[in-house]
Amino acid sequence: MKVFFALLLLTNILFALIQWLLPYEQVIKTSALPVTSEKLRLLEEIETPVLKQPPPIDETFAQLVQEAPSSVPDRLCYTLGPFKEQQVAQEVALNFKQNRIAISSRSSLEKEYMGMMVYLDGLETREDANRVADSLALKGVKDYIIVSEPERQYVLSLGVFSLKKNAERRFNRIQRLGYDVKSEARYRSRTIYWLDYSESENENLTRFIDTLKVEKGISRISRQCS
Repeated sequence: MKVFFALLLLTNILFALIQWLLPYEQVIKTSALPVTSEKLRLLEEIETPVLKQPPPIDETFAQLVQEAPSSVPDRLCYTLGPFKEQQVAQEVALNFKQNRIAISSRSSLEKEYMGMMVYLDGLETREDANRVADSLALKGVKDYIIVSEPERQYVLSLGVFSLKKNAERRFNRIQRLGYDVKSEARYRSRTIYWLDYSESENENLTRFIDTLKVEKGISRISRQCS
């Protein structure tokens, strides 16, 4: 124990001697951690980094951007039709005008499907046609018409059928009787009328159009405005 106190006293004496012999600043300098300093610069002295020019835009990409369609849909217009009678189209147009909606009419020449015709041709005179018709009548086929169109003379029509299956039934029967029978679709040219407008109809006209669809087969077609 005496040795321990003697060593403690000796340590205190050495520490006091070092403080007396060395300056205080030197002791602090040698023991303190080094501090990194940097010279202050004014804002004017700070160099502004030079921005590089952006890479040129690829011409193909630029063209695609220019040609890309707009995401905003085009305004819609509408067409009513087809009207087979001009008077009905005029009455509908008048109804729109009374509701202060502008509407215009146009017409087109179109082919209307009439049905499938079953017939015999190759007859040179009306007498030949009558003779073949008489032979068919003896076999139970009495419905016929002798057609005298400019492009086909003395054709013996055995019926025009709206349903294909009925035409096929007739065709097969005449063929079994031994005749060189033929069939083809028949059309006729007629004027069809359409009504065009660009403003959405009101509730009254919507109900009116629904009635036209049920009673006369008139459709409301949406289209892009020209």
